[in-house]
Amino acid sequence: LALFNSRFLRLCADADPRVRPLGYALRLWAGRQRLAGNGAGGGPLLTNYALMLLLVLFLQSRSPPVLPSVRRLQRLAGPQDRARVGGWDCSFPRDVAELEPSGNTQSAASLLAEFFSYFSSLDLGGLLLSPLEGRALPRPPPEALGGLRPGPLTLQDPFELSHNVAANVTPRTVSRFVRCCRDAARLCRGPEFARRSRRGRPWGVLRLLQPGPAGNPADSREKFLIAIPGAAPRRDLCAAVRFVLGDVLGCGCEPKRTPGTPPGTARGHREGGTGGPRGEFGV
Repeated sequence: LALFNSRFLRLCADADPRVRPLGYALRLWAGRQRLAGNGAGGGPLLTNYALMLLLVLFLQSRSPPVLPSVRRLQRLAGPQDRARVGGWDCSFPRDVAELEPSGNTQSAASLLAEFFSYFSSLDLGGLLLSPLEGRALPRPPPEALGGLRPGPLTLQDPFELSHNVAANVTPRTVSRFVRCCRDAARLCRGPEFARRSRRGRPWGVLRLLQPGPAGNPADSREKFLIAIPGAAPRRDLCAAVRFVLGDVLGCGCEPKRTPGTPPGTARGHREGGTGGPRGEFGV
């Protein structure tokens, strides 16, 4: 099932060019707010997989949707895409070319702001978040959940329907998640999100990525840190940094030219499309 979960997230990331930038931004935001990133052995925070499923669910629920529901993907699956694992239907198209382009024309920044507004307004304790159906549903009584263990956040796995991928999340984490979403939504509505600061202060997405209350303000004063896994190849690390700075944060990104290199030959973006390394989206 883990293999199909990874393939599903990869399909989502390839289906629309806005998905990867949103995934990058949310992972950075959740990490800075101490909402995601459990250490070895588990913990009370959101896993990166759960965070990406929240993003997928949100994008499925837009009108028109950015991503199709898993139920829709199962209908689109051809004979070569049919698969069952442990009795669970894991069918969906393997080729992104089989999906219809989204009719949603919102910018990634607009969708990011809506993500925060959406989750700050939900009564998460009374809902079943279902990527299968592509929306948040009223949570049925426990005996009707087919073995799914409800919790403060009930996020159903898209294929193993008896698995709550947020079962580890505590009421305190859910409360902080809603509060941080509310604060982020308020910031996105303010002028400092849309206009560059005249005083050189962080603005736009950078304001969202400031440390939360659990952080140490002294450590982040006058600098902005992005954690990068050290095990990745150098080329992938450079591509990821360029992608986050250029596509997500909107910064000008021009590598230093070596002597003798004509101006304009160095490029500040990844060649071959807008997508970043797949590992950044959790796949």
